[in-house]
Amino acid sequence: MSYTAVEAIVKRGKIYPSDPASLPEEGRVLVIVLEGKKSKPNPKTIASLLGWLKTDLDAVRWQREIRSEWDARP
Repeated sequence: MSYTAVEAIVKRGKIYPSDPASLPEEGRVLVIVLEGKKSKPNPKTIASLLGWLKTDLDAVRWQREIRSEWDARP
């Protein structure tokens, strides 16, 4: 089995190869989109996915507190 890489662009859901002559007459394809439409994530969706993670904590202060627990080791 051999693979051929073909460069293409996607416009409105249709794939346009940069060099149509490089395509075989028939075959199966696997499409990997390298660059997608730039969009901002929805903050509410992200917050719901975080679950138990508390984003209101100061990470630096939290780390210092956790590490200070080890300072009293013998």
